[in-house]
Amino acid sequence: MENYSQFMERINSFEISDSVFCEGDFSPDKSLAMKVNRGNRFSGFYGDTVLFELGNFEKALTADIVHALYAETPECFSERIWADTFHVTLHDLSSSSIPDKAVNEAYLNRRVLNEILLRTNIQHQTIEMQSRAIFNMVNTSLVMGLYPVSEREYEKLMELYNIIDEVKQLTYPLTPHITLAYYSINGFTENSVKRLEAVIKELNKSSFSITLDTHRLFYKHFNSMNDYMTIMRIVH
Repeated sequence: MENYSQFMERINSFEISDSVFCEGDFSPDKSLAMKVNRGNRFSGFYGDTVLFELGNFEKALTADIVHALYAETPECFSERIWADTFHVTLHDLSSSSIPDKAVNEAYLNRRVLNEILLRTNIQHQTIEMQSRAIFNMVNTSLVMGLYPVSEREYEKLMELYNIIDEVKQLTYPLTPHITLAYYSINGFTENSVKRLEAVIKELNKSSFSITLDTHRLFYKHFNSMNDYMTIMRIVH
């Protein structure tokens, strides 16, 4: 596991840059087609995850950022993510565009998760985070990067992460973020790229605090990027 210094060094290497996108027209990653259809609406995309819901004030702050992005460059994005859906993922579990495959994997994940929670006494706690910067996440979405404000906050976050990692280990490290918007499946022009980068540069002048609360930590299933169903609380 990364220590706090290594974590901060890693996210600093890509969450702040002079240019969010490469020069020229922008084409999204092909994997976006699993989540967004040709009409720029969310497709059926299924799976399970463990995530922190945001508090109402934090949802409102995030909604303001999303409004600014869509007001200036609506052609860059697919349909909006609902404000009630804004969250910070603690740990991905499974995902698929095939419903039956997702249902089977989620059933196994939930069974293992229940076993882990029965033998793990997770206490209620909060984790203080700070917004870092808006950045391009693997050419599929625009996200707000977050970081724990101290080494102790990082340790609390990773202790929770490692518990869920017993369900399914991931091949990539945790990069805390809030997904703001998925890109248009059709991509967008160089002119739109420049306008969007100008908006992002302005938005990145501000930063805000976010408190992750284990009372808002849930195991959820999803049917699309706008359709999450709470299955159970992680901490009671």
